[in-house]
Amino acid sequence: MKKIIIFSIFTILMIFSLQQLALAEIEGKEERKKAAEEAIKKNKREITANGEERKIEEKEIIKEKEVRKIQSKLIKLLPTENKLEEITHRTIWEYVDKQSTLDEETGIETMTALLRDISRVYDPIINKYKVSTIQIEIIKYDDKYELGYYWDEVSNSSIENIFNNAYLVGSPDEGIDCMFNYSKEGAMTICKTDEHVIQSIIFDKYEEHFTYNKSKTGTEKLELNHNEMTTRVVEEILKNIEKHENLKNNYQLHEILKSNIKIKENDKKIAVISNSTDGDENKSLGVEKNKKYGIQNVSCIKDEFGLITISGQFNNNQIKKDRIILEILFLDYEQNIIFKNNTNLIEINEFETKRFLGNTKIDKSFATCTIKVLT
Repeated sequence: MKKIIIFSIFTILMIFSLQQLALAEIEGKEERKKAAEEAIKKNKREITANGEERKIEEKEIIKEKEVRKIQSKLIKLLPTENKLEEITHRTIWEYVDKQSTLDEETGIETMTALLRDISRVYDPIINKYKVSTIQIEIIKYDDKYELGYYWDEVSNSSIENIFNNAYLVGSPDEGIDCMFNYSKEGAMTICKTDEHVIQSIIFDKYEEHFTYNKSKTGTEKLELNHNEMTTRVVEEILKNIEKHENLKNNYQLHEILKSNIKIKENDKKIAVISNSTDGDENKSLGVEKNKKYGIQNVSCIKDEFGLITISGQFNNNQIKKDRIILEILFLDYEQNIIFKNNTNLIEINEFETKRFLGNTKIDKSFATCTIKVLT
């Protein structure tokens, strides 16, 4: 009897233990199931989030590519290959590259293009005979000071210095200034308007398209004609700009450009004559008594050696002056004074126009200069 009771108790304990194990196993399965479901959900969220991030990144990449693919409107100003064929009377030049950039901060937009002479094959092995090329650049700008900053970054010389040292200069229309210069390697033509700078450079080492190996003076000096390509390219771009602005002009740039040396010599002669005349003689030279008094026609030009040439004129009124003091201020692109100097003009008669010319040297870059009379 006692054995039966012990066996019964033992059996009950065993059944209870098995039930606990079963319940624990069921609960463990349910917890593992829930944990697995949570992990799957979390993984799905991460996959979705990563997928969305990838989609956003892909959209940004596509957007960037679309921006790069957008062509500048300046491309319409380039001469077409048909126009180039018309100029040269046969197929010679072909575009091999066109690129455009836009700086939103400065508002400067550029279009660069490269033309290659396809009438001759390039020798990549010996590299002895280089094919002629023409580089074209069109710059559209809103602010002349920003243009100055940009030009200083891409060129070793300022626009003013390039024009001052040019072989030929001229103005095909009001508000347009052009220049031409050359060397044994080729030539360059630049025209500047209120909104654009157009530059064309030819590398023609073997003079296959024009004879550049000539002097700048004498009977054998270089003279332009309709075959010179840099002037023709810039001329076509100017005409395209004018068409866009509903203007009409049939000028030929190579006929308009004149010797810069002669222009400077004539200016010096006029300055000498003006300084040696009285008021009535000034009037015969076009300097009238009722013209604007004070400082006029100021110019400050810096050469490649850093020497600045300062010139201008002082138109006196009806009062004779023994001496006046001129203050010359050099300003940066933000109109801050970076350097100043004084000079004197002595014995100025009534209504006399006295021209002045001087030199100075400063290390800093300047944007412009002003001259005023100190009282």
